[in-house]
Amino acid sequence: MVLVRLWCSAVPGRCRALLLAGLLLLLLRQAAKQEVGRTSPPEPLRGEGESAGRPPPNVVFVKTHKTGSSTLQNLLFRLGERHNLTVAFPRYTYQFAYPQRFAAAFVEPLPPGAARYNLLLSHLRLAAGELRRVMPPDSLYLTILREPVRTFQSVFAYYRSTVPAFRALASHPRPLAAFLQAPARYYDPAAAGNGLARNPMAFDLGLEAGGEEGGSQWDRELERLNQTFQLVLIAEHFDESLLLARELLGLRLEELAYVRLNARRGGGDEAEALAPGLARRIRAWNWLDVRLYRYFQAVLWRRVERYGYTRMKGELEALRSLLQETRETCLAGDAVGPEETADELRPWQPDTAAILGYKLRPDLPPAQHASCYRLVLPELQYHARLYYRQYGRELRAQPAD
Repeated sequence: MVLVRLWCSAVPGRCRALLLAGLLLLLLRQAAKQEVGRTSPPEPLRGEGESAGRPPPNVVFVKTHKTGSSTLQNLLFRLGERHNLTVAFPRYTYQFAYPQRFAAAFVEPLPPGAARYNLLLSHLRLAAGELRRVMPPDSLYLTILREPVRTFQSVFAYYRSTVPAFRALASHPRPLAAFLQAPARYYDPAAAGNGLARNPMAFDLGLEAGGEEGGSQWDRELERLNQTFQLVLIAEHFDESLLLARELLGLRLEELAYVRLNARRGGGDEAEALAPGLARRIRAWNWLDVRLYRYFQAVLWRRVERYGYTRMKGELEALRSLLQETRETCLAGDAVGPEETADELRPWQPDTAAILGYKLRPDLPPAQHASCYRLVLPELQYHARLYYRQYGRELRAQPAD
């Protein structure tokens, strides 16, 4: 317990997150037990009850912070549950010892009877060689990037009380503007927990922004990442990215149904609301994220070109029709604040932002309710659900003393 107390005093925000996660586990415990042994849960959303022609490939999803990654993770969680796939879970809590670089030792051992992992979907800091030690050699590697100004704003709002570089400004009336006036005053690159304080997407993908901004080393680093990932999705073109992912994963259109998860209240128009010059300062501070995003945005559009613009246009129309139908089938309305969300469907709430969730329609038949419930289930709850289903026990929040 001494180690736990020291850790909590050093990283109070993350400690609070673990305590809240424990409460979520208690809420889910009874429901999760009822799911053990159920290998083919009903999926009554249009087409989801049908089996694909072949099992889905093995997937590594490097879940970047505040990029829309929870939405894709939920889709992959549902895919795993539908096909009874084996998930590589962290040994403790919901992340692979982040912000440390990923190591094979961070992974929970295979459950009895499983020959290999099929999915790895939780937050980590990329170390591709270590991932290859865990996942089968034919695994597909996916990640997602978001426009850097929006990403940094969201990271700042979400982690303002936990990232050391941001904490001193947690109660400032205009904390982001104050930080960007003199970021070097607050930012220590050697401080534990400051990885998200500058170039957060590059940090998640294992890059260290210590070289010259215009150095040729970054061309090599970006090309290395391009060789690692079969697809880098772009949040601002999520539907187009999802259709490219569908082809890689061998999914039917109906398996792409989603609703946007883990959005924060007031976050939709953040880039437009910036004071003059603030966006420029964010880009200057996060120059490697800007370079990373522009590189993979160009890669995405080359892939769309090969996919075919006419084909993409037709499939986008079909996908957006499906998404509208899904929302009308499942949801009681638009996303709502935590005060209106049922306990078991309420996303984790940081100290500095309100994270939106959903209310389901009250008149759903039981089988349809089960499918819609999975669609809106937040990350921590879905993680706990699948962990219990796979191991028959609750996940461990801390290493034992």
